[in-house]
Amino acid sequence: MSTKEKIPELSKSKEFLKFKGLLDQAKRVLISTHALPDGDGLGAESALFHYLKRARKACRVYNPDLLPKRYRFLDPKGVVLLGPGEVELWDTCDLWVIIDTNDPRRLGKLWSELSLRAKKIVFFDHHPEIVGGHEITYPPHALLMSDPASSSIGEMLYKVFQELGLARLNKDVALGLYVSVMTDTNSFRYSRTTALAHQIAAETLEHGVNPEEVYQAIYSSKELTHLQLLGNMLQNVRISAAGKIAWLEMPLDLRKKHQASADDTQSFLNLLLLLKDAEVVCFFREEDDNQIRVSIKSKGRVVINRVAMELGGGGHEFAAGLALSASLDKTVEAVIKRIEGLVLSYERFGK
Repeated sequence: MSTKEKIPELSKSKEFLKFKGLLDQAKRVLISTHALPDGDGLGAESALFHYLKRARKACRVYNPDLLPKRYRFLDPKGVVLLGPGEVELWDTCDLWVIIDTNDPRRLGKLWSELSLRAKKIVFFDHHPEIVGGHEITYPPHALLMSDPASSSIGEMLYKVFQELGLARLNKDVALGLYVSVMTDTNSFRYSRTTALAHQIAAETLEHGVNPEEVYQAIYSSKELTHLQLLGNMLQNVRISAAGKIAWLEMPLDLRKKHQASADDTQSFLNLLLLLKDAEVVCFFREEDDNQIRVSIKSKGRVVINRVAMELGGGGHEFAAGLALSASLDKTVEAVIKRIEGLVLSYERFGK
């Protein structure tokens, strides 16, 4: 099955043509995704790695953080999706492809280490442009390829692969695309899920992807102590006076007590979306570096990414995030106050 005829033509995009030229000339391609990597970034960079290998390109993956346990099925031999201390980097690379972010700050130390060692840099992203007080300035040798209409980076890459025509999909490429599309649409439930996302999923199944195996690997991966942590969190859900906002607060010592990594808690926020009256839900998690990581989701009526951008983050209209170097209490106060004002505006004026 091919959906090429239904894909918006990329060949007219000057960014795509520039990327194609850079890729044609590149002998060494480095691939990375953001810190605290998720299924969208990891699946997409796995797909890109295997696609470029099939096109006979020398490429490596190097991420700011190690591969979370539940995504090890993407790299069962532990030789592809590598992180700090796991790969010997080239002194220079011809092209550095950064997946699933338009914000260099989300690369942590990787940005300062590699931004000058890469001859050319391309960001592949599908989030809205960061605007406001924290607008991003890119170096002159960097190119931003953005497609906010794509449900995931996997969907965006699928379009790119169709236009490049350098190799055919195989099971390894298909598995990465499926993980990216499936996780970033929350199993095809988010409003940004497209018809093409479903078509891509169908095509990946034809290449041997097993949906049940993927789902079990990603979502049936909790230890007993992680469920006990979740139970503790759910007993302490906080809500605003009118119940329109609900949130969880996780201090570092509580997470450490239950031997949970940051990735082990990623799915906790989705449970708050089950609350009948909640319009916006938040998860405040203290990280190992003592920053407070904030994840925000909306049920689809209140656009919340501007709040994240105001505080130095970003994201989609209905799913966004940020990190602050402040105490947990002060971070909660600052974020909830802004969201309360936003929800009130929607209640009064519909925007």
